[in-house]
Amino acid sequence: MNMISRIKPIKRVCLLILTGLILLIIVNNRLHAQVSRSVYFLEHLPESGILNPAFSPPYNFYVNLPIISTFYIGFESPFSFDQLTQKWETGDSLYIDRETVLNALKDNNYFSFEIYNELGRAGFRAGRNYFHLSIAKVFSTKFSFEKDIIELFLYGNGSEQFLGKPIHFDKTGLNMTSYHEFALGYSFRINEKVTIGTHLKYLNGCFNIWTEKAEFRMFTDDQSTYAITASSDINIHTSSTISNFDNLIYQVENYKWFDLTGNHGYACDLGVEYEPGSKFKLSASVVDIGWIKWKENIKNFKSANPNVDYTFEGFDINDFVSEGSFTDTLDILDTITECFGLEKNYEPYTSHLNPKVYMGGLWNLNKSNQLGLLIRTDFVERTIKPSFTINYTHKFGDVLTVYANYSILNRNYANIGLGFAVKLGPVQFYALNDMAYALLKPREARNYNFHFGMSFVFGTPKEFGKSEKIDSGEDGKNDGE
Repeated sequence: MNMISRIKPIKRVCLLILTGLILLIIVNNRLHAQVSRSVYFLEHLPESGILNPAFSPPYNFYVNLPIISTFYIGFESPFSFDQLTQKWETGDSLYIDRETVLNALKDNNYFSFEIYNELGRAGFRAGRNYFHLSIAKVFSTKFSFEKDIIELFLYGNGSEQFLGKPIHFDKTGLNMTSYHEFALGYSFRINEKVTIGTHLKYLNGCFNIWTEKAEFRMFTDDQSTYAITASSDINIHTSSTISNFDNLIYQVENYKWFDLTGNHGYACDLGVEYEPGSKFKLSASVVDIGWIKWKENIKNFKSANPNVDYTFEGFDINDFVSEGSFTDTLDILDTITECFGLEKNYEPYTSHLNPKVYMGGLWNLNKSNQLGLLIRTDFVERTIKPSFTINYTHKFGDVLTVYANYSILNRNYANIGLGFAVKLGPVQFYALNDMAYALLKPREARNYNFHFGMSFVFGTPKEFGKSEKIDSGEDGKNDGE
């Protein structure tokens, strides 16, 4: 029996407070954006340069129009929908089975949800140089959490698992952020073997909640009061135009999608491609090296006395209820911060992006067939998250390209991707998915993404898989001749 059923309705001491405090702590971490891993292998797509700025498409000029430009959506989860819910023996309604959820979790877990939407992209070739310009809207949520915090949420601190036992959390955090990205890209082909590239980005932050530090200890008295003794070392930063949860719908409805703010940031990507011969290519890149300085609509929460114990015996919930509903949810959060020794301030802060490293290799079996290998490493706070992808690509002339790949990511080994790209005259359309199994069995899927886009490309493409001749700018001969 959990605590909520053991105490008087008016004196709900722990579970409501605990839930609010945990939510206050976990809605945090760092910035991150991505697109499908499959794009890395499709050299003829302008979007391949998003993951490695040394890549340039085999066209002299391209343009992506708004609305039909690049769009990506994806999530990674430690459990599937079927692992999260169960169906009652009678009827179609679902319920959350606590033991099933907990059995699906590891000691430390990771969840992400991302949207990357380009408003436009264009690029052109000038001799050995290629220039790119893009504008994108990014939304990202990253949640790293410990298994114990989910067990605490499901059973309550008054359950026998936690009653009279100390609890310690220091690896839980979730980032929710949104920003605009304005990128200028440049790549330069040094010679027939080596190409280098970079992206310089201006970032304009829309929304952010970031935990610089979140360590929390709690002990629930096993006596009749169920009093909570807790200590924390917390530093939470927020920047949001949504200032009050009670009129959230109104604020969202009146949110202007492309409003710019005073939250400025900068980032860069670096990449290199090495082609020792016509059969092989090696490449590497580091992307999202940067930060955003948040200055507007700031509200921060910090432990006034880190690691000092506070004892809390509850509050009268009727103080916050009027006619059956909460009068102001922010009042409850203010009460929580006071009870657990948190103080507010309004100082600007800086949040950093999560860098990612890509290392890839391509083997051109012949003009139409290609094998690829990609190792991607995400740096999320103090955690390193590697993933591996093997790819096969087949080209049917100049019109249709299809691919299939296999990936290992987020402790999941059932990730088979499928996709295609079609070129009809100057129009090039593609649709990619790294987890095709999710389309067939969505309730059993733990990971899913979908990436599509359309480009208008112009100029004679290079022959697929072969080196481009270096124009000397004089008589068309190669350098060194």
